[in-house]
Amino acid sequence: MKHIFTIFLFLWLGQEILANKNPFFNRLTVKDGLASNQVLSLWQDKKGFIWIGTSNGLQRYDGNNFLYFGIQRPEKFPSMPAKHIFEDHEGRMWINYGRHIGIYDPESQAFKEIPLENSENRSMGEYIYQDSKGNIFLVLVRRKALRYDKSRGIFTDKNLPFKIPEGYRVNRVFEDSKTGFYWVSSEEGVSVYDPKSDQVYFRANNPLSLPFLEEERVKIVTEYYIDKNRTHWISYWTPKEQIFESFDEHLQQYITDASSLLNTSNEYREVQHTLESKRDELWKYGVRSFYKFDRVKKKFDLYKFDFLEYKKVSQIYEDREGALWIATDSGLYHYTHNSPQVDYYFAAESKSNSFMSVKEIKLTHSKQRQFWIADWGKGIQILDQNLKPQPSEKIYRGSARHKELYQSWCLLQDRLTNQVWVGNQAGWLQWINPETLETQEFNFPVFERATIRSIEQDQSGDVWFSTQKGDLIKYKAGSPLINDSFEKIKAFKGFTFVNMVDSQNRIWVGSAHDGVYCMDTQTGENIIHLDKSNFRDSPVEKMVQLNDSIYVFGYELLYTFNEKSGEIRTLSYAEGLSGNDIITIVPDRDGFLWIYTPNGICRYNYFQNSFTQYGARDGFGLIETDGDFGLKTNTGEIIFLGKNSLVRFNPIQYNSSLKPDRPSLTSIRLFDKAIFVDSLTTEKRRSFSHDQNAFTFYFSTLSYIHQDKLRYYYKLSGIDDDWRSSGVNNMAVYSLLPPGKYILEFKSENEERLSSPIGTFYFKILPPFYETWWFRLLILLISIGIIYVIFKLNINRILAVVKVRNRVARDLHDDMGSTLSTINILSSMAKTKLHTEPIKTSEYISKISENSQRMMEAMDDIVWSIKPSNDSMDKVIARMREFTNSVLEAKEIDFRFEVEEKVYQTKIPMDTRRDLFLIFKESVNNLAKYSKCSRAFIHFSLKKKMLHMRIRDYGQGFVIQEADEGNGLNNMQKRADKMGGALKVFSEPGEGTEVILDVPI
Repeated sequence: MKHIFTIFLFLWLGQEILANKNPFFNRLTVKDGLASNQVLSLWQDKKGFIWIGTSNGLQRYDGNNFLYFGIQRPEKFPSMPAKHIFEDHEGRMWINYGRHIGIYDPESQAFKEIPLENSENRSMGEYIYQDSKGNIFLVLVRRKALRYDKSRGIFTDKNLPFKIPEGYRVNRVFEDSKTGFYWVSSEEGVSVYDPKSDQVYFRANNPLSLPFLEEERVKIVTEYYIDKNRTHWISYWTPKEQIFESFDEHLQQYITDASSLLNTSNEYREVQHTLESKRDELWKYGVRSFYKFDRVKKKFDLYKFDFLEYKKVSQIYEDREGALWIATDSGLYHYTHNSPQVDYYFAAESKSNSFMSVKEIKLTHSKQRQFWIADWGKGIQILDQNLKPQPSEKIYRGSARHKELYQSWCLLQDRLTNQVWVGNQAGWLQWINPETLETQEFNFPVFERATIRSIEQDQSGDVWFSTQKGDLIKYKAGSPLINDSFEKIKAFKGFTFVNMVDSQNRIWVGSAHDGVYCMDTQTGENIIHLDKSNFRDSPVEKMVQLNDSIYVFGYELLYTFNEKSGEIRTLSYAEGLSGNDIITIVPDRDGFLWIYTPNGICRYNYFQNSFTQYGARDGFGLIETDGDFGLKTNTGEIIFLGKNSLVRFNPIQYNSSLKPDRPSLTSIRLFDKAIFVDSLTTEKRRSFSHDQNAFTFYFSTLSYIHQDKLRYYYKLSGIDDDWRSSGVNNMAVYSLLPPGKYILEFKSENEERLSSPIGTFYFKILPPFYETWWFRLLILLISIGIIYVIFKLNINRILAVVKVRNRVARDLHDDMGSTLSTINILSSMAKTKLHTEPIKTSEYISKISENSQRMMEAMDDIVWSIKPSNDSMDKVIARMREFTNSVLEAKEIDFRFEVEEKVYQTKIPMDTRRDLFLIFKESVNNLAKYSKCSRAFIHFSLKKKMLHMRIRDYGQGFVIQEADEGNGLNNMQKRADKMGGALKVFSEPGEGTEVILDVPI
């Protein structure tokens, strides 16, 4: 395979072959979720989140996901570069956002900007520094230092806790934690302030003989740092270049340790900052600069590897696990001291056709080891232990120059002779002395010019060859190198790609069309035959022994065979294999299987039947997608062979058995809206409304070592009966959850199935109001109330009917009963006087007629009063008019009957209507009988929800006090009181009489 990357490296270095020994830096870019590859600042909060300032704003990282944070209050800010992030001594988060510096609250996304007291020139850059006492300084480069005044909420140049010589323009401030001195880097040199003595030391005043203060050459100082070993480091500029010097405080002398920082390259470099880690590592970084101090060699090493690209390092931050985060213009890098070391070897295109196999070769005299690669097309390639190429041309000197000798397939170092067997195309065999590279070449007839695909040696020293023709050939140890020393043991159907000698000294052979055979190395008899049906008719090209009874085979899929139980497992991509095409299989010393596929590398734990994937984050970003062989070295390292490259790593560095930490809930998305989690975890149970029921929960251990190897599981009470895997993402998704109380549980597992403690999140979804207990109780009460009201109305209706009946019965009894009694008496009297007193009898009959007429009228009144259709005043007024006409016209009394229009629209209850009419009737009757008037006036109106009735005659009148208090006036008053009305009667002799009635409507 051709590699553009490889060609670039060779052109750059001017070499044909490159071997890399790299510490691995895991890189995160915009492809992983970063807002920008231009990373400017870093900080880890108390919970463990990594905050990242980029050129496109502020983000938070939990090891798996990036969450963007903006400024929403008091006003919304556009995305700006977040150039600095830190926490003050009060636990508040500070950010430098664009040109705005202030305090940021992630929960509310509120920003309180801290202004400068005066307008200042900030064009040369600025630097924020916090000392051990909690003082926060804003250094305006090449100008001055400002202090944050908490009481006034501003940055000011007044009341600084240190003093600066007059005219000194500040670049940087450093507090010596041991002495309390403030070392100030300035354009004019270095000055030191002693808070205890309140003295300032500088070039003109240095009684303590402090280093660098008096040196005239030391100007334009950009940084001064004192490390834990009391070594002083200074960087300053001359007109030509940046200078670095150091001073040993213990020895009280200048030392040359910093001289290795001097830029001797043709590219521009500028060292700007220093980090001293908890591991006593000293790092210097800046523009094209990323140096680590080697305390043994007393020099700085420039870090620039295949896994670390940058033009500028803006910040190095050490997290609580001791890992380093590197903010660069090419993304964010993560480096741990236990990061795996991955070594690569890339062959130049002109030096390789295709790598087929590799073996570790022991050199007896030098006690060194080499790696010999069988290259189809270029012959044997030799690398030393550091993967540096060694000359191999001598192997082919004096050879017959058959091209097949350069088409190498396999090789083996003979344990008995230390000679190296090389199997080639067309049955050619080489016998090579690894010390001298002297070579013998053979093409024995027994191989029938078939390609030699595999060579193995049994415990007796016999050597076994498999050919592409399908033959298994054995060479008897110690025999001369002649054709008769080789014996064909078995001819298989089709190709035989591989053979292997197991721990019981049996030979296993994988064939193209007939499965796998296990044979006795002494007799050649078959012991085990796994036919092709066990391998889904696919060839078997790869095989290894995992332990005394478990064997692994592969080509198109992965198969395991347990000889004791007879179990055969078929493993594919669906079971977690990184790819179905098996390039090679190598077992490590811990019993894991490492499998190389075109999709990458994975590790298989047979006993847990689980796979772990490895990729670019683990140092395998440069591995080829095609290859042919794998090897476990004598030191336990594993080598995978690509078509034109080699990768070597130590599997122990990937075998982590530490129990993972308890995961934390890192964020929640409600539908598509992010919820800030810190506010949620402060409550025992968070409540959501019934329509807030679609959640995506994110969780993480907030440990960034082997984070991508953790598997997360979760379950939700009432929804899940068992743990559910989150798959490749550390999230749980639930949609349309019904109302109720929930407990979300989540945990993580490492590659060894060790589980973390369980994390929990309590929440509840409130039901809609119509499903709440209080609403149901309310509905119940309302229902009971309605039933009660209906019942009460029914009772009232029955009582009203009873009341009407009683009233009708009473009226009938009162009005008609007495009348009928009178008629009966008059009838009896008329009967007795019929013959004796005809005139008297005639009077009795007239009275009977009058009583009958009055009874009929009373009966008519009773029937009229109980008819519902007569409830309107329109009908009442009409009856009153009718009654008035019949009574007053008979007496020849003129009258005027006036009714306001709105009276007609009024409705009154039956009882009120009846009582009103009877009062009216009684008043009109009295007017007709006693007033002796010739004219009368009747008026109805509505005044303030009161029905007003006025009846006036212009007759003789009477003295009210002397009037006979008969049933008429008393009955009228009682009926008025019953209606809740007011009845008034006005009369004067000779002035007539007026009756006024007010009835509430």
